[in-house]
Amino acid sequence: MTLGNTTISALAWIALALHLLIGASVLRHRGPPSQLAWLNFAVAAAVLLYWGTKWYSYLFRGITWYLSDQWLPALAIVVCIVAALTIAGRYQGSAFHWLVFVVDTIVLIGAALFLTFFRMTRLI
Repeated sequence: MTLGNTTISALAWIALALHLLIGASVLRHRGPPSQLAWLNFAVAAAVLLYWGTKWYSYLFRGITWYLSDQWLPALAIVVCIVAALTIAGRYQGSAFHWLVFVVDTIVLIGAALFLTFFRMTRLI
């Protein structure tokens, strides 16, 4: 199944809008940092799901992998752990979660703009 450019672009913009809405909600209503932790956990889990296919290829398809390729999933694992600690009430982590939120927002803006203005013949 292949998704078209328009569908992928729309999904990127929807993800960005949801991301910003949750961030604005936490900021405006002084919501608990656990809402931001849940958001960061969801984004980090999505990164790990994406990398799961790569790890499968590394293990079963004989693709060569390098330790330097694993920085992004390692950071996603750290975010998941800190988010889980925040959700469980073991760690406040407000500054950490806002930093991760800002980085995620910048990446989502870049992805949405890239997918909107650059056309490819095959994305997935």
